[in-house]
Amino acid sequence: MARKQPAESKCESCLNSMASCFDRSVKYLEPFLVVFAVILILLDVYTFFKHVVTEIVRQSGLTVAGIHVVWSLWLLFNVFWNQMHCTFTSPGTTVEVREEALQSAMTYDWRWCRKCNRGKPPLAHHCSVCNRCVLKMDHHCVWMANCVGFNNYRFFVLFLFYMWVGSLYSAVVFWLHVPGLSRLDDISRDSRGFLPFFMFVTSCSIWMAMCVMLGWHVWLVLTGQGTIDYLDNSSRAADARAAGRRWVNPYHLGAVANWRETFDVWGRWWWLTWMLPSRRRKLGNGYEIKKVNSKDLPSGQDMVFQGI
Repeated sequence: MARKQPAESKCESCLNSMASCFDRSVKYLEPFLVVFAVILILLDVYTFFKHVVTEIVRQSGLTVAGIHVVWSLWLLFNVFWNQMHCTFTSPGTTVEVREEALQSAMTYDWRWCRKCNRGKPPLAHHCSVCNRCVLKMDHHCVWMANCVGFNNYRFFVLFLFYMWVGSLYSAVVFWLHVPGLSRLDDISRDSRGFLPFFMFVTSCSIWMAMCVMLGWHVWLVLTGQGTIDYLDNSSRAADARAAGRRWVNPYHLGAVANWRETFDVWGRWWWLTWMLPSRRRKLGNGYEIKKVNSKDLPSGQDMVFQGI
């Protein structure tokens, strides 16, 4: 066994070096992906105004075309607004919190991050790309060049939502208002028809991708989880089932409460205001997360109720 230790140590060191190299390459690649996404969106906008708006004016008049222009600009504004805020808003990290505040809030379910040398609150995770512990981390997004966490998660979900609406709208108007779009022989003879056809296919592809991604994150919000936490929760639930018990997510406040908590919307019109652009700082601190009161759980059932 003593002879195998150096080989195992070298293998582990090699894997760590490869992971570190990958993380650095991701950090360098991210800005190009952000620029690529912006260029693709702007190309779609250019194609819309050049080929679709003029056709709508010819078919339906200036009033209808004006409605389409206002609606498309509203979608475009919200896409870029939420992308910008998700990219340039810090997700919230333990380094940004005073160490005294972390120590005073620390409870039994906290862990210790050896890399940050600080306490790691529940739902916080260390990002190897950013090299910091992110509060209520969901994932690291290369298309945003940033981690998605406590402070900017709502911007990320709203970006997905408006991309979903925008790509669907783009595909529909291209199909309805670009002559000959459905006939490949016309496109091959007329080079001017290639760009609308390309953007139509791109919009359809993006919309299908957004259906999956938006649906996934809507489900996560409604169930009070994050992407990383879902994996941990699934493992805990499986262990509890094997023991004949039921595991309960202590951060699942209920579908409506989870939604309002994520988007910081309150009052009677919360079901509309959640989708409006906002610069307001998210309420809370990211390391003291609301939990379900154990007294509110259904009685008479054998449940495992624990932190994460």
